[in-house]
Formats: sequence, structure tokens, C-alpha cells
Amino acid sequence: MRKRVLAVLAVLCLLIPASLGARSLVNVSLGFGASYRATGDEEFSQGLSNPDNWCFHGEIIARLAFIQAQALVFPMECPEGNQGILLVGMGSLNLPLAGSLLSLEAGGGIGLTYIPSNSAQTRPSYILAGGESKDVSSMTFGEALYRSPIYLQVGVATELGPIALRLRYFMSTQTALEDIFGEKGFWSIFNVDSGALSLVLSLKMF
Repeated sequence: MRKRVLAVLAVLCLLIPASLGARSLVNVSLGFGASYRATGDEEFSQGLSNPDNWCFHGEIIARLAFIQAQALVFPMECPEGNQGILLVGMGSLNLPLAGSLLSLEAGGGIGLTYIPSNSAQTRPSYILAGGESKDVSSMTFGEALYRSPIYLQVGVATELGPIALRLRYFMSTQTALEDIFGEKGFWSIFNVDSGALSLVLSLKMF
């Protein structure tokens, strides 16, 4: 088994540099995307006409060789009709399959939902893993991140000059960092709560 793993790693070490030669080593892009998620017992095609099943977001992507970092911003409708913002920071692998024409993307990160104060009666709050709401003044930003849900993604990307198109499956989980280092362990990150199909158009800045 160990020999097989070493053989696969050796093949990847040979293929990745060859593929990298067909695309830029560094890429920083701004993107805009739309995500679709069917709710309840709806079939995939049934909910396409329902605007409540769609969500739009902006993102910035930075790639060095095949290591990629992303920051995504989603406007969110939160409990009690409040408007919030979901901030997701992700690290992922961007593995070229055919130079810049086709790449495989897979990774994960943490998503923090922030609800600003919208009246004198409400205070800014965070939505943590499990849907728990906490007043911003009751914890530090680091503590909120530690207790926020983990997000996963897998998809493919294609680059045509300065323009890139990405098709992803974006998943939210019921797991926070505190769960990984606690009793639930690492494999709990695959306890997926919901998923959305996302299409992103991005423009290379440099």
C-alpha cells in the first residue's frame, strides 16, 4: 500500500510541473457568482424558478502554483427577517488537468455569519455552528471563528485569457473547529448540512 501511495505521489510530482508550464504561476482574480440550492423535497429542476433558492456572492481568489486562497462574501437572510453577511475564507488545491483549460479545485474553510444592528432594539451578533446566535460583545472574533461552521467545495475551472469560469459544489457542514479538536474528530467535517451548485465568472487582475 505504501509503495502505491509513493508511486501516485511521484506521478503527480511529474505531471503538475508539466501542466503548470501552460499557465501562469501567480493569479489574482475578482469574481461574481450565483449559487442554487433546492429546498425541502424539491427536485433539482423544480426549484430553478424560485428566487429564494438563489444566492449571489462576490469573491477574490489568489493562486500561487497549485495552492489557492479565496475570500467569499454572501448576503444572507437570517432568522427573524434580519439581513446578514456570510464571510467565508477558504484554502484549496487547484490542480491543472489540461494546463489552463481545465483544473480541479477542492478545499475547505470557515464561514462566519455576521448580523449587524438594524435598530435600537437589536445588537450585532454572530450565527455559529448549529444555528446558535451570540452577541458580538460576548466573544472575540477569534472565538467566533473557532465556533463557526466549516465549508467544503469541489469543482472544476477553466481559464480563457483573463477570464475564468468555475463550476463548484459548495457545502456547509454542522462542524466547527472546536468539534474537530474535540470529541467529534477530523472526520466530522464530512457531516454535510446542505449543498449548493455554484457558477462563478472571474476576471484576472494580475
